[in-house]
Amino acid sequence: MQHIIKSYLKFILHSKNEHGVHSPFVFDLVTKCFYVSNFPLENSNYPSTNKLILKTIHYLNLKNCVRFDAQQELKTTVDGLIVSGDSLKNFSIEKIIPLCTNETCIFIENIHQTKKNKAVWKKFHTDHRITVSIETFNLGLLFIRKEQKKEHFILKTKPSLFSLFTKKIRI
Repeated sequence: MQHIIKSYLKFILHSKNEHGVHSPFVFDLVTKCFYVSNFPLENSNYPSTNKLILKTIHYLNLKNCVRFDAQQELKTTVDGLIVSGDSLKNFSIEKIIPLCTNETCIFIENIHQTKKNKAVWKKFHTDHRITVSIETFNLGLLFIRKEQKKEHFILKTKPSLFSLFTKKIRI
């Protein structure tokens, strides 16, 4: 429990909203996906991590998404891969990278749940083949975008009060 509280406090101190993002791809993902409140499942009882995954799949128009299972051997190209925190110990980025395209999004759940998950997440997002990594508190997103330089973002999934205020003024 102490680890999660410490991780959350660090996350709050280092996380940014859309104003700290200088990548057009990530800025659009944050403002047109993460911060969208009229998504059909927004008011459902799904956990917020599941909602964010579903919103991202919908926004990026991912068609071939699979949930990673340690018993399953992936042999085909995927454009979305969901890895639960429980499956991290069996997940090999070396086996997955060849099956990814430039548009593939790898979702890693529960990245701050344990010290081991946090260490695995760090190993993944610092891998030289991953060019864009987005860290929310409960979810990590990895992209292999060849046209983009390597960047790591620690982002809030809800807009700031300032963003909401300025949005009202612009309307």
